[in-house]
Amino acid sequence: MKEQYKGHVLRVTTEKDNGAYPWKPICRILDGASREFMKQLDWPLGYGTSVQAEKVGLMISKKWIAAGKP
Repeated sequence: MKEQYKGHVLRVTTEKDNGAYPWKPICRILDGASREFMKQLDWPLGYGTSVQAEKVGLMISKKWIAAGKP
């Protein structure tokens, strides 16, 4: 999943493991103008579906940007 947010490009992919909630989001934040990689956020909690994990990944990425972390 890819989305633009406040001058950044958010790319969220999912990774599957063998747990009860197997899908984990992997969030990559890029600069919107240069597309330069800025940050990768790995979230330790898993979710039941890849769609749920992607939605959470977007929320995590947006909160990181809104908090002024870049």
